Amino acid sequence: MSYIPHTQQDIEKMLQDIGLSSIDELFLQIPSSLKIKDLNIPSALPEKNLKEKIRKLAKKNNPLYNFNSFLGAGIYSHYIPSALKYLSNQPQFLTAYTPYQAEISQGILQALYEYQSYICILTGLEVSNASLYDGASALAEAVLMSLRINKKNKVLLSRSIHPQYREVVKTYLAPHDFIIKEIPFTEKGFLDLKILEEELEDASCFALQSPNFFGLVEDLGKIRRIVKEREVILILVTNLLSLAILKEPSQEGVDIVCGDTQVLGGFPSWGGSTCGFLAAKKEFLRQIPGRLVGETCDKEGKRAFCLTLQTREQHIRREKATSNICTNHSLEAIRTAIYLALLGREGFEKVALYSLNLAHYLYECLGKIKKVDFPFSSRFFNEFVWKIDNAKRVLEKLYEKKIIGGLLLEKYYPELKDCVLSFTPETKTKEEIDEFISILSSIV
Repeated sequence: MSYIPHTQQDIEKMLQDIGLSSIDELFLQIPSSLKIKDLNIPSALPEKNLKEKIRKLAKKNNPLYNFNSFLGAGIYSHYIPSALKYLSNQPQFLTAYTPYQAEISQGILQALYEYQSYICILTGLEVSNASLYDGASALAEAVLMSLRINKKNKVLLSRSIHPQYREVVKTYLAPHDFIIKEIPFTEKGFLDLKILEEELEDASCFALQSPNFFGLVEDLGKIRRIVKEREVILILVTNLLSLAILKEPSQEGVDIVCGDTQVLGGFPSWGGSTCGFLAAKKEFLRQIPGRLVGETCDKEGKRAFCLTLQTREQHIRREKATSNICTNHSLEAIRTAIYLALLGREGFEKVALYSLNLAHYLYECLGKIKKVDFPFSSRFFNEFVWKIDNAKRVLEKLYEKKIIGGLLLEKYYPELKDCVLSFTPETKTKEEIDEFISILSSIV
């Protein structure tokens, strides 16, 4: 029988309603070179033979896992323990939505409570919500929090925050009468503290990223001293893995910490799915968006969990809501908690140190190639910027050799022409790095 459940009459009616004459016209936007005219599958095959036929067709693809990739820039490829895949795929967890009658789902609530606890441990802050859509929306929500807290209308953003994160913030604030100013970075890639001081007057918040988009670790202590004098809320976007070896943000005087948990057990998957986290000081509790799971006791005095805070407009009056964000990423948040539980404190630190050391090994190897320069400081975590003439063509040649050298930065930062952002996870081997260096040396 046909795999398409529509009759010819159905198809003709649908095409007529959308003003087209044929199925081919419907798919005109797809280049003919990408269309398979005939799969050449007989009308009936044994299951084993059919699978083999499809497998041969699939081998015509060029999957990215066959590439030696050094691409990071916000989505990172770290090792995912097999136990994580098994546990998170259990039917009790396999949903991205928190039930409306949440207290019935004690297992999910407890898992989210553990997730919140881990985020608080890593950041050193007292309160975390039960996750947000992604890192970019988490930053936007953090900015909105600050605007509600101190009633000012000026927002300062570091230009070394992920470009897409900054665009999301601007989109969130576009319908409102808010002033957004970007603070540039110096020739070494760090925040320009002098310009920051000049712009702090009447600012609601200042948001920065550390390690920043270029992988550099900012001097948070110095930044906090400057910001604190003006009573401006300090928002930090961070890579959670870096907190295995860097100070807790709370120790640096940060008020709100946000970002994406994809780095902790998340698949790269062409950019998603991801999961935003947001942690803040206890005094900001009532302004936190989304949901917050709390621990309590049931009528029999036993430990129980409930949604302690639900500040979205589906749950409370719109004028009282802190956000209209409609969902969190429960499954990804639970995956994060499972990942951290599996690794433990020691394993988590090892992953960070391996990634750090391999990135610095790559940095040293690139430095031996005469045509490679480093425009920024060497105080980086696990990704960094390097420069080479005609970088776009160099990356294309590397790609032909099944190597993804990194992200060409000039798309987002025109002044950084011929600059490349490269990343190394703990899964990268010395041999893979040496292969990259060998092929790059032969190209240039």
